[in-house]
Amino acid sequence: MQQVNNRRLRRREVATGLIIILVVFSYIASLLLDFNFVSPYATLQEDLSYLSEQMNSQKVSAYAWLASAGFTLLSLPFFLMVFHGRIILLHYLNGLFMVGASLAFIMMWRLEMDLYRSMAVMMDNGVEQVGEEGKIALLQLVRQVRHYRYIGSSCVGLFAIGLGLTKFRLGRFPLFSTGLLFLSGPVLIFFNWYDPTHLARTAALAGIMIGVVVFCVRLINKGLTRE
Repeated sequence: MQQVNNRRLRRREVATGLIIILVVFSYIASLLLDFNFVSPYATLQEDLSYLSEQMNSQKVSAYAWLASAGFTLLSLPFFLMVFHGRIILLHYLNGLFMVGASLAFIMMWRLEMDLYRSMAVMMDNGVEQVGEEGKIALLQLVRQVRHYRYIGSSCVGLFAIGLGLTKFRLGRFPLFSTGLLFLSGPVLIFFNWYDPTHLARTAALAGIMIGVVVFCVRLINKGLTRE
């Protein structure tokens, strides 16, 4: 009976590791396809001209973030199941951060699609027919997208910290992964709100992705049970 339970646990661990790796790759794809809306040095007219020329890229970016949200939510029950009975509360807290990130990405998708439809209407009617209030409303949507991007990535940072804390409850949690997660999580959260264009933010995102993948590889190959 114990042997059957161990095999079932290993299947859960392998499935969880694989699906979280899928989440990581979907997030990386979203970052690569992410639409950089406007420049802080551009005029209002230049911003709108740029948006009108890049509508297809913006639509692809929106659906990439929706896919990331979907894969994250899909991975949630697997993540909770693999830690069930091993830790008491921390995995539920990490699950809450996963839900927070997913909801932020869904809001990004909704706002980007609102912006896409508004830009399509503006292009049909002619840019010159849009008043200043309409143009400012479009750029307000851009700011809201950016705001939810920072909220979502801050939830990713909090998840990284929480996952790193798991090291103190499980014997086989990889030390290299713990170090990356503990270092990168707070850096990402700080630069999200202090200077989102800073190179340290990009480095922190890379550190979190590597740390999570290393954790998943360990989960797939050896599991998390202390020998």
